[in-house]
Parts: sequence; C-alpha cells; structure tokens
Amino acid sequence: MSNQELIKKVLKKDYKLKKILKDNNRSGVFLIEIDNEEYVYKIPYEKNRRVWQRFLSIFRGSESKREYKSSLKIKESGFNGIEVITYYEKKVFGVCIDSFLLMRFIKGREATISDIKLVSKELERIHRKGFLHGDSQLSNFKIDENKIFIIDAKFMRNIYGKFGERYEFIYLEESCYRDIDYIKDDFYYRMAKRLSRFRHWIGRVKKRIRGKE
Repeated sequence: MSNQELIKKVLKKDYKLKKILKDNNRSGVFLIEIDNEEYVYKIPYEKNRRVWQRFLSIFRGSESKREYKSSLKIKESGFNGIEVITYYEKKVFGVCIDSFLLMRFIKGREATISDIKLVSKELERIHRKGFLHGDSQLSNFKIDENKIFIIDAKFMRNIYGKFGERYEFIYLEESCYRDIDYIKDDFYYRMAKRLSRFRHWIGRVKKRIRGKE
C-alpha cells in the first residue's frame, strides 16, 4: 500500500484501533491496524492548535513533518530510532492547521531508572557525534532486548557546546526524580542549572496567571 493510500485510510478513519498508547492535551498516540498491518498513529494536538506554532509552520512545516525528518536523521547518524513511514499536513494559506505521523511500532518498554547507565551512555554518544537529543527525559528512550531506541527527539546539531550537553543531562536527571552521575563541577553546568531554574520559575508564573484567568 502506498503512503498516500495509508493517509487516505487514516483520514477516513478506515482502521482498527488496537490500543491507546497515550492520549492527553499535548498529543495522542495510538496503535492502529490497516489491512492486517500495525502502525503507530501520532497526533500532536497541542502543536497543531497553538497560534504561534501555526504561524511558524509557514516557514518550518508542522510538528509531524519535523519529527519525521528528525527520525530519519537519527537513523542516518547510526542510532536506533523510530521507523517513520509518512506524515500528513493540512494547510490553509500556507499555515498548517492539522498534522499526524505514521510509524512502525517499536516493541519493548520505556526506560526506567534501572536503565540510567545505558541511557546516559547513549546521551553521551549523541553528544560526541555533535547532536542534542532535544527532549532528553527518561521516557524518551526505549529498551528492547538490551538495545536502546531514541524516541520523541528533536535531534538537532549542538550549537551550544558543553552548555547544551550539561542542560540535557540536567533535564534527564529531573525526569528521574533522583540524582544521576554526570559532570556537575564546571562553569557549563552552573550556567545550565541557572537556565533550568529560570525555566521552572517561568513555568510557575504561567500557571499562576492561568489560574487567575
């Protein structure tokens, strides 16, 4: 079946829903079946509807398109990642108002704190090759038969150097809810930690503002 035929079937809802993998305000991830083949169907709800994200889509495409390209880059760079199939965008006057991504299902499980050494080594390998994961929380690594897979990654060139590397490890540590072992005694770590604290402060301020609306 061609990619265009797959997209048409999804748009017509001509598929069997096998499992809801995730469904919240930010995104929906579903295991579906089309003509006896399984696919992962991902909809970035939040990015699709945000006004600013829609405006940016004029220049850089949808969240689904960017994730599709990132996943191809992960594979090309020698890492295990999602096998993406195709993506869909609905545009009005150049603005993307809807999108989704179709992928193959990766067996295995989300990484847990017991896998932190394996995850840390993979994050270091990403950095050594000159990239940043882009969303380095623990749940964005998957384990299958001692192989580690990178998922939900922006996978961008590291233009921030050691500062970017330290920030990604801080973000990974925060997702673990406990201390992990990485470099914490240099200038780059201290600056990255300040940025992380500022980001959390901004988040709390936004919550207070929303609460008063």
